Amino acid sequence: MMRLRRPFLAAALFTSVAVVGLMPALAQTTPAPANSGAAQSEAHHHAVQRMLPGQLVDGRIAFLKTELKITPAQETQWQQVAGAMHENANSLDQAIKTARQDRGSMDAVQRLALREQFAKVRAENDARLLAAFRPLYASLSPEQQQVANQLVASHHERHHRA
Repeated sequence: MMRLRRPFLAAALFTSVAVVGLMPALAQTTPAPANSGAAQSEAHHHAVQRMLPGQLVDGRIAFLKTELKITPAQETQWQQVAGAMHENANSLDQAIKTARQDRGSMDAVQRLALREQFAKVRAENDARLLAAFRPLYASLSPEQQQVANQLVASHHERHHRA
């Protein structure tokens, strides 16, 4: 069971950071399709894509806390990580909302500038999450660290294949 859940945990752990790479796709919307079965499925898919990170972060936090088996002694460090994840989700939400407002009138230069802005948000979010995660990682048992290591490795492999 743990082997099956590791990819999901890895994705959840870094979604608050990695989702920024998908922002141009998330910031775009498509017209509503017709009401056929396939069209309804596609409409559902697009609705899920339009969800903001802030709408998903509490579930991710709860999932990670359970998977990492955070102890009462680790709770203070965990709260810092959870806070960083909330801040990251909020900054992504704001960037996405801004991109959605401006998407129709953007030229190529503006779209590149938007990509640059998302890269800045990603860098800020990475720094925030890392600063919060370091003390938590130091407090984890060797078994918990092994789980975290495997999650990071599997996340990296899935998102950075050559």
